[in-house]
Amino acid sequence: AAVAAIDEDTANEALEMIHVDFEELSPIYDPEEAMRENAPRIHEDQNNNIPVFCDLNCGNVEEGFAEADIIIEDEFRTPAQSHCCMEVHNIVAKWESSGRVTVWASSQSPYALKNRLAKACKMSPHQFHVIKPHVGGAFGSKANMIPMDPIAVFLARESGSPVKIENSREEEFFTITPRHPTTANLKFGFKKDGRITAKQARVVMDNGAYNVTGPAILAYNCIMFSALYRCPNVKYQGYLVYTNKVANGSFRGFGTPQAMFGHEIVMDMGAEKVGMDPKDIRLINANLPNEITANKVPITSCGLKETIIKSAEKSDWDEKRKNRVEGRGIGMACMIHTGASSNMFGANYSGATIKVDIDGSITLSTGAADIGQGSNTVLVQIAADVLGIGIEDIQLVQGDTDTTHPDVGTKGSRITFCAGNAVEDAAKNIRGQMVDVASEMLGAAPDDLELEKRNVFIRGLPDRRVSFSEIAQFSYLKRSQLLIANGFFNQEISDTDPITGYGYESPAMIFATQVAEVEVDRETGLVKVRNLTSAHDLGRVINPMLAEGQVEGGITQGLGGTLLEDVVFDGGRFVNTNFTDYKLLTSMDVPKIETVWIETNDPNGPFGSKGIAESSTILTAPAVANALYNAIGVKFNSIPITPEQVLKALKRNKHKG
Repeated sequence: AAVAAIDEDTANEALEMIHVDFEELSPIYDPEEAMRENAPRIHEDQNNNIPVFCDLNCGNVEEGFAEADIIIEDEFRTPAQSHCCMEVHNIVAKWESSGRVTVWASSQSPYALKNRLAKACKMSPHQFHVIKPHVGGAFGSKANMIPMDPIAVFLARESGSPVKIENSREEEFFTITPRHPTTANLKFGFKKDGRITAKQARVVMDNGAYNVTGPAILAYNCIMFSALYRCPNVKYQGYLVYTNKVANGSFRGFGTPQAMFGHEIVMDMGAEKVGMDPKDIRLINANLPNEITANKVPITSCGLKETIIKSAEKSDWDEKRKNRVEGRGIGMACMIHTGASSNMFGANYSGATIKVDIDGSITLSTGAADIGQGSNTVLVQIAADVLGIGIEDIQLVQGDTDTTHPDVGTKGSRITFCAGNAVEDAAKNIRGQMVDVASEMLGAAPDDLELEKRNVFIRGLPDRRVSFSEIAQFSYLKRSQLLIANGFFNQEISDTDPITGYGYESPAMIFATQVAEVEVDRETGLVKVRNLTSAHDLGRVINPMLAEGQVEGGITQGLGGTLLEDVVFDGGRFVNTNFTDYKLLTSMDVPKIETVWIETNDPNGPFGSKGIAESSTILTAPAVANALYNAIGVKFNSIPITPEQVLKALKRNKHKG
């Protein structure tokens, strides 16, 4: 049932008149209980409460463990985490007299929203015009259609007026899909020289009551767990499990933060057992360029070793590990993640158009959604560089499905790579058109011409030039020829298994290493992160300031999830639904962050670049956990690591001693 009214008070009064009779059923909140054979079915049309089971086998793990000198087994838990965007979800829907629907939505994937609205409303996609205004944060929460979206469309149709639906902060907490909680049982085998001989995982992922992006997130958890480091023998069994809780969904990192948490703690455990420095055991096993992992992930550019070395140098790792101060510690973690999304679920494309108007002005149109990460600036920079002009010379059109080419959305750290390639393609095409016109005007061969400051001139003869406006007027008025060019990036369809990720192909993979330095107050359990050093292989840095902002924002989000953020459930209901009870970091809590760039110049990326939006969030929890072990000799296998958790762990450790 839904209500539309002229004001909020009237709407609330109408809602109070709706009465619903419920039949109470036996709820299941624990995934392990939901997996039992005799557990009540959450969805009656399903055979069980496990919508997806991943079963990946690479090499021979039994032989790998038999070759190992040391075997480590342990269990790790990661919780739900709320996105906490400053802008809550909202939508405005308006039926036009033409029969089309205009939608203004807080979305990171306007084209996907257009198609999903059409399917939900049983209409043609052509009947929807989606406009994406500026978005106040998303982090994955605005990648998909949510129930309020088609409801707004239906209410607008019935009322004959535009309808707006906006979440309250409380509604934002208990209706929007948080990060998937996981329980991971890991087993690693190591040789005495530190080489990994085999690794195995059993992962149970709490899906909540419905599938949103759960199948894909479980697949990514499997892919990235299996692909990090050079290990020939990998076994992964993953269970996506329905429970009677809010559906979980996309969150920055898309399953990789959960995969890396236990993975990188086990790497430190292995280093301790074989008597190696955690840095060195990672260097021995690090991925290399132009290799294929055991689960068939092709790697093009790879600077993992360099990120380990540079982050250690920048943080003074060797000195601080050697001369440890009581209560202080330093820890490291590495990661792999897609730097350009993938076509694992059928599509990974971006389109762009560049046109030169008759006055020589230039407009770039892109379907890519800037949700605060700065992609608008980066895409304009790419076009400007190709055309030899400043970014101020380009007018940008974006976020409108009626005036831009399709793009699958902002996700998987893909925009710089995918949309960037489309923009570079369009820019090169329009450059070729302009050079062709200028060659006729100047009587020179196209290969002898260069572009600079809105002019085309003969190389070596800078006075022999024509301006962009002169070129445009000649093309339009003399040639009757438009100056407009399209660019398109489309990843070819591969043989990726969409469930296990075996054969996963991304146009580019990114790598990073993070070093955390912590200080622990043994009396209060308070953990203070003093410094974080984050080294990233992002191909090539197009905009250093925006990239640094991505890293600092990602680390802050990751650190909040590591130390503070705790979703509290009463049964299946999220109860700490405000910023008083759901604790977030403030600016006063953010430590000193050092960012290091490793430029590997990816052969397929625009100007050699890859993505960076998710990598910094992925590493913070294991880096801090490893630093805490170095500081106080206590291992933490779950997050958040609150002061209460630290005090309990110290007490247990004291009793053991």
